[in-house]
Amino acid sequence: MSISQRIYRSEVAMAKWEKISTLPLAALALAYLALYAIEVLGHWSPSVFFDFVLVSDIIWAIFIIDFVARFFMSRHRGQFMRKNLVEFVSLVLPMFRAFRMFRVVIALGFIARVAQSLQARIGIYLGLILPLLIFTCSLGVYDAEHLAPGAKITQFGDAVWWAFVTVTTIGYGDYYPITFEGRAIAVLLMLSGLALVSVITVTFASWFLGRLEYDLTNKGISKRK
Repeated sequence: MSISQRIYRSEVAMAKWEKISTLPLAALALAYLALYAIEVLGHWSPSVFFDFVLVSDIIWAIFIIDFVARFFMSRHRGQFMRKNLVEFVSLVLPMFRAFRMFRVVIALGFIARVAQSLQARIGIYLGLILPLLIFTCSLGVYDAEHLAPGAKITQFGDAVWWAFVTVTTIGYGDYYPITFEGRAIAVLLMLSGLALVSVITVTFASWFLGRLEYDLTNKGISKRK
């Protein structure tokens, strides 16, 4: 078998894997988000809490298996690692307690894989992923902060308010994290806020240009008539 044939078969296998795994992984990502919310907001006995954590870890293991499978199916593994470096780091870092919340962030990426076109991805980002990101960052900062000595964010409602203020880049300063994990989440949310502004700008620009092109086309047709 020639090199080109092996590359073609590898690309076909990768495409089939992603087509089959996308929806199940997105469903597992939503389940993971729900479990994380239950863990943070619920008051459970140690045995029940352990069960939730165990299920969450099983789901996370499936995410890792998906990454490893795609890595070995790729013919250009170095290029694959460079392209998916953020996902790799996000899969490894949450093994440390301080980065546990970042599991939730990478889980959101599996939801985005459902969309095939750029416009669909933008729609999913604005309509689903961004609200979920605000909610999960609220959970993460509340989990990190509410028991810390001298913390400003001690109620979940305060965490939600802080997340909205931060992601919109307003930053009133009435609530702010003091722990390392809370500040790491804040950086993530700030970067997401910048991405939000960029996405909204691109969306409106695309709509405006599309509308302008449509009007010019119609005027051209009218003049020819």
